[in-house]
Amino acid sequence: MSNRSTRRTRSITRLGAVLVAATAVVAGACSGGESADPAPTSVSPTTIQAADRTPVTLELWSSFTDQVSIDAFRPIVERCQADNPWLTINYVAKDDMTNAVTAAAEAGTLPDVIQADFAGGLAKLQASGAVLPLDEFASRDGFDWNQFTPGAQKLVTFDGAKWGLPLSLDTAALFYNGDVLAEAGLQPPTSFAEIEAAAEQLIQRGPDGSIQRIGWVPDVGDGSSVIPLGLLYGGKLFSEDGTQVLIGEGDGWAESFRMQKRFLDLLGPPEDAARFAASLGAYDSAQNFFITGQVPLYTELSYFTTWPSRFGQGKPAEWGVVPMPGPDGVADAEEFSLISSGNSFFLPADPAAGDPEASWLAAECMATAAQQIADFEVVQGNIPANIEALRIFEEIEATKVPEYQTFIELARSPNATVPGNSVVIEAAYDELTTLALRYRRGEVADDQLQSEIEALAARLQDELDLETGG
Repeated sequence: MSNRSTRRTRSITRLGAVLVAATAVVAGACSGGESADPAPTSVSPTTIQAADRTPVTLELWSSFTDQVSIDAFRPIVERCQADNPWLTINYVAKDDMTNAVTAAAEAGTLPDVIQADFAGGLAKLQASGAVLPLDEFASRDGFDWNQFTPGAQKLVTFDGAKWGLPLSLDTAALFYNGDVLAEAGLQPPTSFAEIEAAAEQLIQRGPDGSIQRIGWVPDVGDGSSVIPLGLLYGGKLFSEDGTQVLIGEGDGWAESFRMQKRFLDLLGPPEDAARFAASLGAYDSAQNFFITGQVPLYTELSYFTTWPSRFGQGKPAEWGVVPMPGPDGVADAEEFSLISSGNSFFLPADPAAGDPEASWLAAECMATAAQQIADFEVVQGNIPANIEALRIFEEIEATKVPEYQTFIELARSPNATVPGNSVVIEAAYDELTTLALRYRRGEVADDQLQSEIEALAARLQDELDLETGG
């Protein structure tokens, strides 16, 4: 999850918070090894001698706002300033980046460079004219986009143009508590069928019938997993240019809704889930549900790999990470990976310093400072998007924490899936989630589910056409 606290609807859910939030919902419902890819030739950050440039000070807005992250990011800035003596970069931490950028664009006070997670929002950035496409700069300078993983390139591409320079990725995988699985005589699941069987077998109830342990669930009530699981089932959102709503194509969304309902139905009456939610300890503590074994199979992003060492105090003694299986069988990073979001550098169309050329050079330098990016992500817990930085990160982290290797391979996948882009993406996320929740509660009959999805797609297409004049 980018910045460890944001993009709830676009990331695999943090189940602890989900379960607590779900209490009211369900009650109201009556509910490293070597890389397989050759390392590219190392590309040094762009350097222009002081004599070739007038000194300039640029303002960088960053979504990393906690002091630990700020301190870890500083060497990236310092590296580029040292290599470019004409350049000074002022780091400004910004909460709620999307609204901050929108307000700054309206007021004419945009910074010179923005580092943020705008996954899924490139269509709105394009429509607003707040940021610049980067293809002209890149083509002129012979910039090699293949310095970044395929998924990272997809993440910043919209309507045939690239809008950002990738920094990091959020890949999703399945954590397993080996202690609990061994006790139950189970192996880490390699398919959805095995997850389903394990989820049922691992449910444990106390003498009073209350749930003490569950196996795996997408979420309990709030629908925060609807979008990523729909993508895992092959559900589509939009065409590549963002002008066509594809939600009604195929049966991926309907099948993913049915799968989610099956898992949630295993928990029984809604009040059982509510009581279980109340039993969970704090997410970022030794009482975390995965560490305690209350949820031994858990889908989460790479930063969670640090949780057992940070909070577990040796528990679980045996745990690991495997690719999240798809509905068709064994998970394989070469065939598929889910990238829920990622951080990138963006260039405002009207920068404060009035020097988009300097902004480009600064962003290019920061996005390719491989050693500093790798060191930053060791602290941050996300996966570097730059291939050389990823190689360094692998040497550091996968040696210390082998579980990172799964996320590294997922990040390298040539067949990574990323969120679509459209000016109606928020409405699509919200309405798909609402429909999934209605289906779970029995308010939509199974034989009407696909037609409801197609009707939703038609409404969103009408809205999209109004927005774009299509």
